[in-house]
Amino acid sequence: MAKSALVTGGTGFVGAAIVRELLRNGERVRVLRRANSPLTNLQGLDVEQVVGDLTQPAGLDAALAGVDRVYHCAALYALSGGYEKYLQSNVVGTRNMLAACLRAGVDRVVYTSTNAAVGAGKGEGPVNEDHVWNFGPLNNPYITSKFIAEHEALRFGARGLPVVIVNPGAPVGPGDVRPTPTGGMILDMLRGRYPALVPVPVAFVDVDDCGRHHRLAMEKGKPGERYLSIGQTLKLSDVRRLLSEVAGAPWRPTLPAFTLKLAIYGTYLLPQFLNRLAAVARYPLHTFHYDTSRSREHLGMEFKPVKDALKRQAEWFAAHGYCKKRKPEPQE
Repeated sequence: MAKSALVTGGTGFVGAAIVRELLRNGERVRVLRRANSPLTNLQGLDVEQVVGDLTQPAGLDAALAGVDRVYHCAALYALSGGYEKYLQSNVVGTRNMLAACLRAGVDRVVYTSTNAAVGAGKGEGPVNEDHVWNFGPLNNPYITSKFIAEHEALRFGARGLPVVIVNPGAPVGPGDVRPTPTGGMILDMLRGRYPALVPVPVAFVDVDDCGRHHRLAMEKGKPGERYLSIGQTLKLSDVRRLLSEVAGAPWRPTLPAFTLKLAIYGTYLLPQFLNRLAAVARYPLHTFHYDTSRSREHLGMEFKPVKDALKRQAEWFAAHGYCKKRKPEPQE
């Protein structure tokens, strides 16, 4: 008999990729969504939909009835807003969902975290899942809330709930409806809105690879472990170049690396009340190179080049009216 899976956040970008992967694998899928969630990513998919709210635990038990496996992907992923809404969505929501999973006695949970909950190095080489988190000084509500939520997941693991953690990089590919902050950045490049680009490195993953990674983590992952889901680390200038090659994104100059470092070190001269802004500006002082050998060796995960995902994302944006379709630039 086919396994039955519940996916929270299944209408979203990564969540929908998980749903598609599970359906391809012959599994029965139920999606927990909010009443106002856009349904674009579920069109044409044979899934059961249940309306609920992770911050309202009363309805979660019913959503789990008859479910074997849970993918807890729902989260607030944005760049604005204060701590309270992130803590409610990402920490309290995770606590409520996993408490319901523990009551229901589900076989296993895969929790969607982020590479930001692992942290990043400062020149000491590739970072793996055992790296000590060092993003606290950034004072970023999203990053901090996801770090705390990951520990909520581990806490429930200690209580007997089999929880496996996946830590994706910035997802790219088709279906970014809202779009996410990552998708918004890609869209701005396609529209030519940036006057110039800074050589900031970002860890990316093909969203379909990320969906497959979640399924493999469910099937092969070790409870209590976390698995980095990252295809490539690219500088924004490299992303713009790839978007030019596959989708004709307008050329924009790239600022020299020394100008970025001057600006970052200049934040140390700002007054204390601007500390939060200054801390985020220091984000590029870290190096974003990750060792994904645990995912490859333990789960059999392989990652496709991000260039193909960028092409599919640009085509999806153009087809859905987010931007104009452009001719790719001829390659030398």
